[in-house]
Amino acid sequence: MNSLKEIAARLQQSRAVLLTAHIMPDGDSIGSILGLGLPLRKAGYRVTMFSADEVPARYRFLAGAEDIITGSFPQGDYDCIVALDCSDHLRIRPVWERVSEYFLINIDHHPTNQKYGQMNLVDPRAAATGEIVFDLLAKMGLPVDTDTAAALYVAISTDTGSFKYENTTPKTHRVVADLLHAGVKLAEITPRVFDMRTRTAVCALREALASLQFSEDGKIAWITLGSEEMGRCGAKDEDLDGVVNYAKNIEGVEVGILLREKDDGTVKVGLRSRSVDVAKVAESLGGGGHVRAAGCSLEMKLREAEQAVLAAVGREV
Repeated sequence: MNSLKEIAARLQQSRAVLLTAHIMPDGDSIGSILGLGLPLRKAGYRVTMFSADEVPARYRFLAGAEDIITGSFPQGDYDCIVALDCSDHLRIRPVWERVSEYFLINIDHHPTNQKYGQMNLVDPRAAATGEIVFDLLAKMGLPVDTDTAAALYVAISTDTGSFKYENTTPKTHRVVADLLHAGVKLAEITPRVFDMRTRTAVCALREALASLQFSEDGKIAWITLGSEEMGRCGAKDEDLDGVVNYAKNIEGVEVGILLREKDDGTVKVGLRSRSVDVAKVAESLGGGGHVRAAGCSLEMKLREAEQAVLAAVGREV
């Protein structure tokens, strides 16, 4: 494992850097890309920000979001690539082969991280990768301006569920206090990130709740969404953000599950829990994540995936 000092020194030796994160990006991944990319760029580094998948609409208001290249891997002569918030190399699909050609720095907070980089900074104690980025900027002597602070605030607040999850620590609040001092405007961020929902997202939620099922003892609740249901709403993955919590937050439920059938024939699985180690469950299915929030992708039919996931969860509940 590498230290903040070692990562900072390696970045300071690099003039051309590509920053990326996992497929189907969330607030922590987008916030971390921008939170590191904006100050590096202002310090004179040549920075390319890249996401294989589109930036979700709710995060596009962040300064610099329009500069994140999506789709095909951008050609370039990079001194290094930084993978942010990505627990294993499969989460950088479909561009892993290109990424692996370069010197790779892996910065993450998932306890299941596979340490696939030439340099690895993985801190499971951090509430979000954005929290690690904040410390890295301090180590590099780079200032946190209002735009950078907003990006890091989004990273940390989304991965802590607005500071409701148990990964929130005293340090998390101290970091956020510094971000607020830097000029974060909560009145602009909170409604866009946590409150507003498109009609498409509400339609997807309606379909999701219609599919809700429970185990016989009521400790497991799960939602299944097939391509047909998603198609009726015209919904995308980003429209399902937070839906799994509707299953987990029901009284008496220990584990909430969302199974979403994708167009490529795979099933994306999201797991949330109150007390069960769902990272262990996800790892057994080829995925990973946190103790209370994890996931995986299964190359199975939706019903097969449902049976496999329920069996794996049932062994732990």
